[in-house]
Amino acid sequence: MSIFKDSGIIIKTTKLKDKEFLYTIFTKTFWKILAKKKFSKKEKSLDLWYYINFEIETSKKIESLKTSEIINKIRFIKILNEFQTSNRNFIEINNYLILLNTILKKTAFWVENMEILEIIKAINIYSKEDLEIKLILANLKIINILWELDIQNKNETISKILKFISKNNIKTILKLNWINEEIKKELQNINKLYIW
Repeated sequence: MSIFKDSGIIIKTTKLKDKEFLYTIFTKTFWKILAKKKFSKKEKSLDLWYYINFEIETSKKIESLKTSEIINKIRFIKILNEFQTSNRNFIEINNYLILLNTILKKTAFWVENMEILEIIKAINIYSKEDLEIKLILANLKIINILWELDIQNKNETISKILKFISKNNIKTILKLNWINEEIKKELQNINKLYIW
């Protein structure tokens, strides 16, 4: 058994049994991991989209979960920030969940990717009104980081945007502000091609 400190975003929660939960966390140091924790009335319950600091206690494999991944224990949790759902519409919340699902489904366990974590951190603190399009762009950037985004498109404007996404970091991408409804719909349709 070893104990480490880390931070990361909760991308999935599963109730194992009474008062015990399994979390899939995309972390800074250990990348995507599985960790369990017992519910405590003294602590705030953890949920999706919480960006947390924590201590991780490594442990042995739990074969009954039908996974070859190591299950760790987490403790001393501090919630740093979270995706704010108040005053957000259904589409924005849904696009954020798509973003988390992309990370959950398309990233491997124990494979480092700091750029994806930077995207989540930037989105969690983004406060402007155009979040819907920013979430689409962020998800396309993650797909690009994972080598799946086809930047060629018959629409020249869309192709330029996809090339811009592939060449720039999330802070620069979030500055895009001239995207109209028609382009947003096209980008959303491209985004849907990669959802599974």
